[in-house]
Amino acid sequence: MTDSGLTKALLNNGLVKFGTVGNVFDPNRHEALFEYVEERKEAGMVGQVIKVGFELNKRAIRHVEVGIIKKS
Repeated sequence: MTDSGLTKALLNNGLVKFGTVGNVFDPNRHEALFEYVEERKEAGMVGQVIKVGFELNKRAIRHVEVGIIKKS
């Protein structure tokens, strides 16, 4: 089964991938692995996504593993 076929089957059962760069860090949905300085972006934002997260029926079952932008 390809990734798209598997994703479609999981979506039909309520499982959704989440986690994108640019979101505000939320400790209830994100797991911060590291912080780094980036001048062009706002502190406290997700700068890198290492692993996407999954929600089942709007409840996080795996948190997104991310890198967070910090102030210099």
